Amino acid sequence: MYYELYMDEFFLENFCLDFLLLFLTGIAAKLPIRFGRMAVGAAFGSLCSCLLLFLFPGEGGFLFPAALAMALLMVKGSYQIPFGQRKRLLRSTAAFFGMAFLLGGVLPVLRLGLTLPVILSGIAGTALIYAALRLKEKWKYETENLTEVTLFWNGRQKKLFALRDTGNRLVDPYFGKPVAVVEYQAVKELFNQKTKVLWIPYQTVGKQSGCLPGICLDCLFISRDGEEKKIDRPIVAVCKETLSAKGRYQMILPSALTDD
Repeated sequence: MYYELYMDEFFLENFCLDFLLLFLTGIAAKLPIRFGRMAVGAAFGSLCSCLLLFLFPGEGGFLFPAALAMALLMVKGSYQIPFGQRKRLLRSTAAFFGMAFLLGGVLPVLRLGLTLPVILSGIAGTALIYAALRLKEKWKYETENLTEVTLFWNGRQKKLFALRDTGNRLVDPYFGKPVAVVEYQAVKELFNQKTKVLWIPYQTVGKQSGCLPGICLDCLFISRDGEEKKIDRPIVAVCKETLSAKGRYQMILPSALTDD
């Protein structure tokens, strides 16, 4: 049986898929994404694939080691990893093949259900894998930074889960102390008496600035890694919004409170 193969289409499809694989490799291996270098690396890989297919048709035993070397050079050139950093280069190349296996498993499913061209299927598959990698990173970050806290105020106490957030730079304008943020629904039973509040100004990315009511607690206990840390007279800002869409935590702690 004979097949007609158009080398220009073959080159274009391989270029697009190699570019997408290099992109996923950068995300998975946490490498700096540089689209220009990735395009050069993808063009190199696609050109090598065309040459191998043209010069060695049917030489399956030779193609596998050639593909290994080609992938290593593509990753090295795209992310400027010197040969001296052998472990990093090998891990990144392994990530490349891991993404290739993932994409290779997703593509047939997409093409079976949607009848998409190879390039569009590759883009759709890459989007799915990218979303999955981002969700995995978010879940890992939250899991590693979740901690149990106990709030004490006027003889009452409340236990809840908090997320350590290195991006929380909220401070009160009066004393310059770091400010934690807690959901109102989680502490409304704790703060059921009239008390003085401090108005904490805030500004979020892409949203207007405003002020949150802040309350000075008697103390706060942070339980982490089997140890307990006491914070005297901490300030917490109360917000009406839900902090975790899945309810994994009800409070955000600035790293200045959790780190020694």
